Amino acid sequence: MLSVIATITFVFLIFVIVVPAAYAEDINTIIPCSSNHNNPIFFDTSSYYVQKGQHVRWFNADDINHRIIATKSNGKELLFDSGLIKPNGSYSYNFNNIGSYNFSSPIYPWMKGNVSVTDDMSSGTIRHLKDNVDVKLAWTPITPKVGQTTHFKIIFLHKNTELNQPHIDYVFSINNLMNKTVYQKGLHSSGE
Repeated sequence: MLSVIATITFVFLIFVIVVPAAYAEDINTIIPCSSNHNNPIFFDTSSYYVQKGQHVRWFNADDINHRIIATKSNGKELLFDSGLIKPNGSYSYNFNNIGSYNFSSPIYPWMKGNVSVTDDMSSGTIRHLKDNVDVKLAWTPITPKVGQTTHFKIIFLHKNTELNQPHIDYVFSINNLMNKTVYQKGLHSSGE
């Protein structure tokens, strides 16, 4: 297991991002034992914010088949049906339209989440950190305002393969313009 301690400071990244990030595929892992409704979580992330045109891939880390369906937020219009996703298999979908979408398992109804697709998202990547891991930070809205909720997504990528690196311990901090920390939380990356 790769263990890296990384401090990510949002204000620093806004002004010093060195490489613009392309919007690649996001991976949402189906957690082992998700078929058990007593599990504390069923997906590594149940709420996604993605850039219009971005792929989301559901990876089955469980040892049984799963199936994912998605509807528009009104719940009436089917967006996709993954069919059976075998263990260690995956299903990808490209979100080309702005909006809110719900995803769930028709087999295990407690497995559900949502994807919000926007064109008001920005990101950047800091390259050449130790342990061959690059850090990609994305946020929406592009220009956060006081009192408005801002969503952040942090992805650790192997700098040679560009694959997600799971199980990285890190600290996410937001500093104000006077370099005073206004938010800080220790976190652990999940994923495949």
